[in-house]
Amino acid sequence: MDLNNITLLDVIDRHTLQGIQDAFAAATGMAAIATDKNGPVTEGSNFTDFCMNLTRKSRTGADRCNQCDLRGGEEASRTGKPAVYYCNSGLMDFAAPVIVNGQHIGNLIGGQVLPEEPDEAKFRHIADELGIDQDEYIAALKKVKVLPKRQIEAAANLLWQMANALSEVGYQKLVAIDSQKGKEDLIKDVVTKFTTIDEQMTDVMTNIQNLEANFATIKDSAGTSSKAVESTDGIVKAIENASTQLTLIGFNASIEAKRAGAAGAGFNVIAQEVRTLADKNTKQANEVENTLNQIKKAITGINAQLKSCNDEIQKNADVIEQLKALVDEASEQVKALR
Repeated sequence: MDLNNITLLDVIDRHTLQGIQDAFAAATGMAAIATDKNGPVTEGSNFTDFCMNLTRKSRTGADRCNQCDLRGGEEASRTGKPAVYYCNSGLMDFAAPVIVNGQHIGNLIGGQVLPEEPDEAKFRHIADELGIDQDEYIAALKKVKVLPKRQIEAAANLLWQMANALSEVGYQKLVAIDSQKGKEDLIKDVVTKFTTIDEQMTDVMTNIQNLEANFATIKDSAGTSSKAVESTDGIVKAIENASTQLTLIGFNASIEAKRAGAAGAGFNVIAQEVRTLADKNTKQANEVENTLNQIKKAITGINAQLKSCNDEIQKNADVIEQLKALVDEASEQVKALR
């Protein structure tokens, strides 16, 4: 609720206001009604026939009464106190302002009484102005209660103080409710933020699980690389053995050549053996190359996995920063509740 734009019925409920008004009218013999900026908010209490069934039934009389009520309300608003005045029909009325927190939120209007015995001739003249039968008007006038002006002023002041005291109590209740609502909204906001923290913590856990999976892949890749390296070692040894054999064969071929002289039929066998060994060396060299390529591929996979891990870690760092900001803000709000 906007506490800077409250109404009379926001601070005093209609039933209570009507009860106070009725009791006041019964105790004093005066008429009474409560109004706000939009018009009456209660039923009129103890209204006189003179006013309601005669004066206000005349268009001219109704206009005069409305003008009087308006002037009375303006005067009460200006001074912040009850305004007691004669209406255009010769009766005495009052307007008591209801003010809370510096806001004029309504008036208690009452009266419809005489401060002294009436001048019959004066009221017959008013009846003529309003187009009302004189005798009927005077008969209604004789039913109007006569009260000393000081008593009228005292009654208006009593009603004013009572209504403003109740209004202040009602206003303070609204302030308390609004303050409580503010705290409830604050607590709700804190709960929402901690819920967000919980959700982001779940994201962190998911990222950690992804990291674990990536590291498992890295481990497998490392295992593959290790096996490939071991295979390369065996192939290299085979190549070395083949080279040794070629060296021995070449040495033997040289000896045979010296012995045979021109007849070198044996050289064909030796040459064939050398070619076989050479082919074997070529094949094993290709195997070495393939194995090395596997190693390179495995290493490339490891690098990709490491980059992925780094990206996940960065995401976690960002989430942690957000969590820190949320926790700090929530902490400040919780402090405000103390």
